[in-house]
Amino acid sequence: MLGPPGAGKGTQAKIVAEKFELAHISTGDIFRDNIKRQTDLGKQVVSILKSGALVPDEVTVALVKDRLQQDDCQKGAVLDGFPRTIPQAQALDGLLADMESNIAIVPYVKVRDEEVVERLSGRRTDKRTGKIYHIKYNPPPHDADLEHRSDDQPETIRERLEEYHSKTAPLIAYYSDKGVLVEINGEEEISLVSANLLRAVEAAAK
Repeated sequence: MLGPPGAGKGTQAKIVAEKFELAHISTGDIFRDNIKRQTDLGKQVVSILKSGALVPDEVTVALVKDRLQQDDCQKGAVLDGFPRTIPQAQALDGLLADMESNIAIVPYVKVRDEEVVERLSGRRTDKRTGKIYHIKYNPPPHDADLEHRSDDQPETIRERLEEYHSKTAPLIAYYSDKGVLVEINGEEEISLVSANLLRAVEAAAK
């Protein structure tokens, strides 16, 4: 699943995974699972994070490889949050080739930067309940004790978008050249985005 932060990739990935009975693979979830189970890779990740460094690609790829070999991935999987860069995509290609597998489709959930900023900067968290609201799309109740988190500030969102455009957006051309990219308009109603996405995945499966 490709798209900028705030495009709704995580939500849509879960919908696709449930509909087609595929594993939903999020690199964040993989990190947390391995750390919790105290695997060798999990211990390595903890050590790296404690040092303040970023987890290197070879460790991330090793974690993804381990996850793809688990039983629930026999029918396939939806990758959410990986790959993030061209080198990671190339490593994934090699990994899948070794497993005699391949990428069937890369949905690109397209959302303009201005829309991303509006979506994310409008989020508010209720400090008492932890519930997340949006001042425009899902207004909070009047008695909510709201917090505007630092990662939902417009300046922070624009920084994340800059990183996305420099590191992840080149994957759009990478997968387009391979003939597996399908563009989905992520600015429509969630149900319509889901319907278009499911239709595209179904067509790719055939």
